[in-house]
Amino acid sequence: MYSLDINFLNDRPDYKPVTAAKSSARRSSGGAKDQLPLIGAGLFALGLNAAVMGTWWWATNQNSSLATEQANIEQELAKLSTQANAIKAINAETDKVTAEYKALAGVFDQIKPWSAMLQDLSARTPAGVQIAKIEQIDPSPSPVAAAPPPPPPTPAASPGASPSPGASPSPASPTPVAAPIPVAPPQAAKVQISGIASTFAQVNDFMLLVQRSPFFLNTDTKLVAATLKSNPTQLQVRNPNAAAAELPKLRPVVEYKIETTLSPTGASELLPELRSKQADGLAIRIETLQEKGVLEPQKTEVKKP
Repeated sequence: MYSLDINFLNDRPDYKPVTAAKSSARRSSGGAKDQLPLIGAGLFALGLNAAVMGTWWWATNQNSSLATEQANIEQELAKLSTQANAIKAINAETDKVTAEYKALAGVFDQIKPWSAMLQDLSARTPAGVQIAKIEQIDPSPSPVAAAPPPPPPTPAASPGASPSPGASPSPASPTPVAAPIPVAPPQAAKVQISGIASTFAQVNDFMLLVQRSPFFLNTDTKLVAATLKSNPTQLQVRNPNAAAAELPKLRPVVEYKIETTLSPTGASELLPELRSKQADGLAIRIETLQEKGVLEPQKTEVKKP
């Protein structure tokens, strides 16, 4: 038979074997060591969350500051764009006014007073040569190349027509652009000088002197006609009773025509000639325009007589 052995000393608090105390201490130390990884993982997770939250807070602040800075920059750009448009408008108006001033100055620069040209011709006319008439000839219009005819329009397909099977659709032909009509450059006015001279040599000398004039183009100065004719001068005798046989016979004269072209040289380059020919009005206008900066002072050599 089995016997039941009960030790009631183990249940008393003042009496406890040493082995039991050691086993309980071992169990408590083992539980603390097992909780260290859990504590470390919790601290790591807490630090990671704090880092993420800090980074998110910093990025949010940076984004807000950058958005504010971008808004300020856009406002500045809008102001600068408005100012740039205003400056462009002012520059366009300035260019327009400058173009008008230069166009007006160009008109004055192309004026050649007839008084100065007549004085120049008078000073160049040799002895024995008389000028009967000076007339300006309008230049003949230069031929302008005709613009090519426009291509024939492409016939439109009828609404009821159906494309043939297997045929690929043709691309739409581009609309032909009209070619610009060429504009002929303006030609200088021509001048015809006609009169009489005693000899052909005098006519030749007069033509050479006209070629050296700064008011005319030397390359376009030519002798058009020179014909020997009877002298048109009529002699009158003081004594009406004198016989007709007593009147001397006059030598024949040379009737000439010289054609030339006005020089394209501007009046600003002919200031010394204008001053010497007493064309002070135009010279003063040209000098005033040069002082204002509308015309640039020209330093060119002018043909001398």
